[in-house]
Amino acid sequence: MPSIGSKITAKKSLLFFLVFGFLFVSIKLQYALGQKIPVQDPNQTFIVKKGSSLYGILSDIEDRYNLYSTWWIRFKYIFKDHPVIKAGRYNIPPNSSVSDLIRRFEDGDVQLFKLAVIEGTVAQRSLNALEKIILEQDLNFTVPDQVKRIFSSEALIMPDTYFFSEKNDLIEVLVNSENYLQEYLEEVWQSKPKNNPLKSPQEALVLASIIEREAVLPTEQSTIASVFLARLSIDMKLQADPTSSYGYYQDYGEKIGRAVLDNKNPYNTYQVKGLPPGPICYPSKGAIEAAIKSTPGDYFYFVARGDGSHVFSKTYEEHNKAVKKYIYSK
Repeated sequence: MPSIGSKITAKKSLLFFLVFGFLFVSIKLQYALGQKIPVQDPNQTFIVKKGSSLYGILSDIEDRYNLYSTWWIRFKYIFKDHPVIKAGRYNIPPNSSVSDLIRRFEDGDVQLFKLAVIEGTVAQRSLNALEKIILEQDLNFTVPDQVKRIFSSEALIMPDTYFFSEKNDLIEVLVNSENYLQEYLEEVWQSKPKNNPLKSPQEALVLASIIEREAVLPTEQSTIASVFLARLSIDMKLQADPTSSYGYYQDYGEKIGRAVLDNKNPYNTYQVKGLPPGPICYPSKGAIEAAIKSTPGDYFYFVARGDGSHVFSKTYEEHNKAVKKYIYSK
């Protein structure tokens, strides 16, 4: 039978090994966490792929930067769940420790890039802006095919400011916007008055893009919509300057002369009746709602005053007077 003294000795030995073990693990843990990541470039980044675990990420960092074993960091989460890491591109500033980087992972502090898709502009400009971001930020991917498709036609997404961290993030935010636009169109379409002659949400998107280019003032969007709807109702040509510019240049900013107005292309509403075959820019929500919720009005003409507003006329004679006053008198 063991003596009382031997029992006390055994307990002391066990306590010693427990304390020693705790101190040993603590030292290893603190050393692993405190290691500095050897980077000099202030733009150094680390990409976390979707579904990556903290331990897998730490193993990759250990291999890439030749660090001391990060296995010991598992003890930090022995009594709590390890964090769910947000996929994306993380910046690693010089003199960062492993602990600093883990904190960024836990906070989801990904490096974000901003892409502005501006209402009234064409898709090619957004694609050019995206390509510039990828080039200037030296991102390690080219424009994905899904994104090229989204920017291959006008108005496949909503005009907005989009933030992304890496390729899959970019695809996800733009595809989500594409789906949202279709849902939004269908929702607003339910409020279309019966005497609005538009036949589908896609036609509404086309008309909205014309309204977006014509209406400088948001307060005039509904009135301009009523003019075009009135013309559509009597099978009259829309004769919208932006459609002729888009059909000729595929963009805006160039002079609209006789050659542009006379050019026979399916977008030029001076040459063809009805709506163009597709949108001519990114329309805002206001323009979309104006196209769908408005009805044909009494006005069939309008001319710009030069201050952003327009003069609306019911007859061609009234319109001619307004043109002479605000266009030819300049």
